Amino acid sequence: MKEFGIFTSIIIVVLVFVYAMTILSADNTCKWVRIFECQKQAKEGLAPVNISNELKPTWEIFLKYCIPKIKEEETSYLVDYSDCDLKITISKDKPWIEDVEVNGTKLLRDEIDSNF
Repeated sequence: MKEFGIFTSIIIVVLVFVYAMTILSADNTCKWVRIFECQKQAKEGLAPVNISNELKPTWEIFLKYCIPKIKEEETSYLVDYSDCDLKITISKDKPWIEDVEVNGTKLLRDEIDSNF
């Protein structure tokens, strides 16, 4: 009977560990170790090169009018694309996007992490 209790306890601990690792892995789909998987998925959804070449003149016209005004603050730089309703705050200490505002709406951290 004692052996059955030990065996059952080991199985329960292993199942809880596997379940916890599955949940953590699902939460970190596009972060840390699994970033390669997300990059691979992103490449699958890209338009063909000929479509990109067709659209290039259009986005170049758009970017011609989107010239940023860069302001230095205490701990960060504010990259202000006012003409295009976009503001980005970048940390001075490391290449890290702290804040993004599009059309007057601040993006959540998850949206920033998944898009930039």
